[in-house]
Amino acid sequence: MDEETSLLKTQLYNACEDAASGDPDRLFSQDDLVALEVVPPKDVKRLLQIIQLLTNEHLFAPVHFQSGLAWRVRPEPEAAKYKLLTSDDQIMAYEIIDAAGPEGAWQQDIKRRLNIQDNALRKALKELEARRLVVQFTTVENTSKKMWIKSNIKPSARATGGPWYTDQFLDEAFIETLQMVVLGVIKERGSYLSTHDRNANANANANTRTRSLSPVLPKKGVIRGAASEAAIKSKKRSADAISKDDPAHVPASKSRKTVRIPLPAGYTAYPTTEDITSYILATQVAKGQPLRQEHVQELINVLVWEDRVEEVRMGDRVGYRAARISKQNPSGSTKLNDDDFWEPRSNGLMTAPCGRCPVFELCEEGGPVWAGGCEYFDKWLA
Repeated sequence: MDEETSLLKTQLYNACEDAASGDPDRLFSQDDLVALEVVPPKDVKRLLQIIQLLTNEHLFAPVHFQSGLAWRVRPEPEAAKYKLLTSDDQIMAYEIIDAAGPEGAWQQDIKRRLNIQDNALRKALKELEARRLVVQFTTVENTSKKMWIKSNIKPSARATGGPWYTDQFLDEAFIETLQMVVLGVIKERGSYLSTHDRNANANANANTRTRSLSPVLPKKGVIRGAASEAAIKSKKRSADAISKDDPAHVPASKSRKTVRIPLPAGYTAYPTTEDITSYILATQVAKGQPLRQEHVQELINVLVWEDRVEEVRMGDRVGYRAARISKQNPSGSTKLNDDDFWEPRSNGLMTAPCGRCPVFELCEEGGPVWAGGCEYFDKWLA
């Protein structure tokens, strides 16, 4: 190799390094290399000669596409590792593992591409492992697969399962804890905490209302004439007789003194994925896991799918608020699967006074108990 070719080789490599400084995985086609204006554009033969020299020295990594051939720049320290290899099997196996990057290369795939025997492949991989160039690992998708990766990089999140897996097992407790934290942030910043007792307020309002709000009809006349004891018992009693009985037992409905209520329409400060991620990183509740915004988004998507959280459009941003917030337990420490997470559902009949009226059998228009003068309706409508 003459001095001019050596100089052009160095200049072309340095130009490619500068062009790929912002994108280490950038690929250079032949036209891209010509556009660098290192080699004269009409001297294609000289350009191909220099490319071949850089490829032989493992400074260029060829990448095949349907549209043609391109090259990726390999750093000089990485290219120097190839000089430590003593056989073609080691070089070709290391090239495949190097090209696989953080995804890793499957041992059977390496064998198929090199078309060599198992003994020769195992020997080559053993030498590479002894030189601390590659390491073996398994993926969460298939733990029986033997995967190989360069020793100076970490497997991708797809291979290891990301922060949701610990020792190749799904960490359900960790996921549930983070979901509670995410839901707690959404509740805290996306609703208003009311500390008033709803039942107490309803009773107080009912007591302050006057009875004149409900029309009162005159009582029915007294039945004249003799009547047997059975006939008397079959007749409806007067209101005075009913008032002397023990008060009927009304089952107490389950209610909470504190409740979270929705914020008014037009509110634009609902927490976003970025806000929730910042909170988790600031409070360090992720046990040192490198959580990113896309990981938090996965947790939010699960909560949306479970109908615990819903999206809110705020211009060009997307925020989140708790679904049916007034029916959720206002406490932030309630687990997602606890029985106390939601208030018990009830149908319309059970919420109306008639559905649980203790004197339902005595109610009729014009009688001692009737809907127009019902005190239970007064409380319910208050």
